Amino acid sequence: MPARDQAIELIRQSKDVFVGTHVRPDGDALGSLLGLSLALEKAGLRVARLCADPVPGVYVFLEKSDQMRAEPPEWRPQLGLVVDCDGLARLGPLTSSFASLPHLVDMDHHASNQSFGQVRLIDPSAGACAEIVHDLISGLGVPLDEDIATCLYTGVLTDTGRFCYPNTTAASLRIAAELVAAGARPGFIARKVYAENSIAATHLLGVALSRLAVHLGEQVVSAALTRADFTATGAVSADTEGIIDHLRAIGGPRVALLFVQLENGEVRVSLRSDGSVDVSAIALGFRGGGHAMAAGCTCAGSVEQVQRQVLSAVEKWLSASGPAQESRSGSGHDD
Repeated sequence: MPARDQAIELIRQSKDVFVGTHVRPDGDALGSLLGLSLALEKAGLRVARLCADPVPGVYVFLEKSDQMRAEPPEWRPQLGLVVDCDGLARLGPLTSSFASLPHLVDMDHHASNQSFGQVRLIDPSAGACAEIVHDLISGLGVPLDEDIATCLYTGVLTDTGRFCYPNTTAASLRIAAELVAAGARPGFIARKVYAENSIAATHLLGVALSRLAVHLGEQVVSAALTRADFTATGAVSADTEGIIDHLRAIGGPRVALLFVQLENGEVRVSLRSDGSVDVSAIALGFRGGGHAMAAGCTCAGSVEQVQRQVLSAVEKWLSASGPAQESRSGSGHDD
């Protein structure tokens, strides 16, 4: 039986379900999770929406985003659905809560997916996990409404980089059109995601851009943020969303890197490529993952130490790969 049909059968046999996604959620993670959870509730299921980290401010407009929780409820379901998660460990502190469930479905589109669960609904050709969720909802026979469509459209929009990245397919555009027909408003969603940054987030962006550094004969650009920068600007970790895209937009460099010191002292690294470098392979070396053009990892050590380690890995990759050759795969986000 195809994985999609297996997932549908498990859902139809369930009354309660956990739906989860990775730490530091992005637009696709949240759009997929919230859109799916709304559809499951329409189908009569009780749903717990779970993510170890808070919803970034730019996504609070999504329906039921205020019902996301970092800890599981007291009730325990038979089924867990995990979206946009490149490996079960990416659930962070929620990993054991999902791993212990009788049935687990892995829904993802990362090429480096470290599959888990009894049912693995994986499609690396999908531009966003929201596309896979859309297909599942269709199979369940749940009609799309404005709220579900808005969530899923947000997922597709953000992970295809506003339909600009090479992972944008004809299917991405067809699904987007169907979501608009169901009530998603492209102008409204684009404004909420890309044009309503807070003053604190804008100050943080300014600090990051002031730290712009060029490496390896201008093949690599980077920027770094420390905890002191968050204190000085009043920004929170979620305000780093989108900063890496400003670095990626610089013409010429093959790789863009953003180093962000987390509250626990570790350093989060976001990696982006112009298409000539598989940054997911580099991230995998640091127990991270992602897509060929967008990946991420978290490393122990000071910002300076992690910068040296990652730049050394990038240099080795560039030396081994030779001249730039454009890739047609990849995605807009690292997690």
